[in-house]
Amino acid sequence: MQGWRTLAIGRHLVDVPGNATVIPQWQYNGVAINLADDVRTDAQFDEMVNERERVLRAGKHDKYDSLFVRRVPHANRSVTLVSWPEASDTYVYLFDTYFRVGNQTILYSGEVTEDRLEVARQTRDALSQSWRLIEDGTLPQDAGFVARNVLLARTAFNPESWTLAIRLAGKPDVALRIATYARSVDRPGLRERAGGILPSLLRSVAGMHQLRNQAHDVGPIAAHEILVAGTEAGKRHYAFKWESPGKAYELGDPHINVSMNVTESDYTTNEASFADDAEALEIWDRLVDSIRLRPGAVGPGE
Repeated sequence: MQGWRTLAIGRHLVDVPGNATVIPQWQYNGVAINLADDVRTDAQFDEMVNERERVLRAGKHDKYDSLFVRRVPHANRSVTLVSWPEASDTYVYLFDTYFRVGNQTILYSGEVTEDRLEVARQTRDALSQSWRLIEDGTLPQDAGFVARNVLLARTAFNPESWTLAIRLAGKPDVALRIATYARSVDRPGLRERAGGILPSLLRSVAGMHQLRNQAHDVGPIAAHEILVAGTEAGKRHYAFKWESPGKAYELGDPHINVSMNVTESDYTTNEASFADDAEALEIWDRLVDSIRLRPGAVGPGE
């Protein structure tokens, strides 16, 4: 597997094989961040927002004239369209926010209860002034949360999260995923929960056995891993799990979970996965050991 590349995602850096396909997802403050790559110009941006408003105005509400409630402008051409999610709603609102960052358009849509209307508006006002475009081929140096080519320059604690699905070239039978989220409650780590997790992993395939069950810290990130493997009908199966429990209210120390699996599928041999355990462990260790907090990501005192 030739060459590895470094990705900035959320507040972290991670190395992935250069020829792998990556599928990221991001949430900030519990709301999904989506990038509209086909909306590049201001004219396209205005047309998208106006068309959405036309659709909402045309939608019928049981009590009011339409689903559309109001249009709220923000800084840097950003706009929120407030509407009723359903024709029967009278308490929960939908906030469709469209942020503009250079030639990048960001969609940020979530439901808001009536008692949180002003807070939601203020939050989107602040966010509209906090986005930064990341230059192609560069790793950001500023504090904030990265979603591909944009950075949200915010450092206050919030329930942010990201996931990264990795598809290895030539290995379609391998499911590899990283997930992380900032938590507000400390919970038991993998070691404390191993009594429940390990038996389920070992039962997943006949003959499964442990390859590792140990601490696997990565720099300052305290973590544990459980790696099991087994052979059934001539095919080698893998169930790998690495986890750092993180600490409550610390953006620089979130919960991080990495998993890699080769289990039952349409592939009956290992031609679509790993040649042997050594190859599986080599890729696993290189990926896990590359996970680190991006320098400067959480601001002073990280």
